[in-house]
Amino acid sequence: METKHNLRKALLVADGGSTKTDWCLAVPHREPQLFRTRGLNPALLEPPAIREILQTELLPRLAPHLQGPETETHIYYYGAGCLPSVCDKMGQALTGLFPRSTAEVHSDLLGAARALCGHEAGIACILGTGSNSCRYDGQDIVQHVSPLGYILGDEGSGTALGKRLIGDWLKGLLDEELSRKLAESYGWDEADIIRKVYRGPEANRFLASFTPFLKAHRTHPDAHRILTDCFKAFFERNIMAYHPGSLAVHFVGSIAAIFHEELEEAAGIYDIRIGNILKEPIDRMVNYHRQKLKDKAD
Repeated sequence: METKHNLRKALLVADGGSTKTDWCLAVPHREPQLFRTRGLNPALLEPPAIREILQTELLPRLAPHLQGPETETHIYYYGAGCLPSVCDKMGQALTGLFPRSTAEVHSDLLGAARALCGHEAGIACILGTGSNSCRYDGQDIVQHVSPLGYILGDEGSGTALGKRLIGDWLKGLLDEELSRKLAESYGWDEADIIRKVYRGPEANRFLASFTPFLKAHRTHPDAHRILTDCFKAFFERNIMAYHPGSLAVHFVGSIAAIFHEELEEAAGIYDIRIGNILKEPIDRMVNYHRQKLKDKAD
């Protein structure tokens, strides 16, 4: 019989989105293993669909790294759409994978905060296709300004950047040369864009698809203005509400990682101190829970 001291344990942490989910399995005395599956948004998927993805895409890849069904697995899932009303649904699907497991399900924002800030207080932000932010006390979110989505908010996001770029282009506010390059790069006219934005599916992702153009032309005065204006709006309409003072403001997400120079420039206008900037949070999420389990065992 195994005792408390020799029971095999594993840590499974997930960073879940609507299109993809990153998983990291940490087993004592082995290198962490990274996996990727389809997105698992419990607000959009019913339990059978969630179980099907877990059983066909995740479990076969985990099995070779686990030491049999007696392994005690601690699961921490942070994901998009993980509101309190649906957390139980995701938790039950996860614990159903293993005979001996516990699962905690939280929002992707709390996952970002724990990855960025660890056990210290700070302001945590997500800048990707959408945007989000919170004030974090070292353990939990204590203040949250709603991002409101891409129509009413999502300042600083890839969608907001694309919306501003396309709006300036169609209104004739861009430099002639930059306007010509944009037209040549995408080949769409005003009617095409209006149709895609107002009638097509996933208009937010369509708008965000223009961010590579901003990256390629970031030194052009008009592109630089768009970037800094959008990041200033993010700070003004979100971060200043937290009265950050001496607290560092941390970021995760592709937009923050790509445009970190422009982000830092905009932050300087408000005397905001930028801390960590990560493209992906999964490694730091694992470190957070490893340390927490170690502290609990000591």
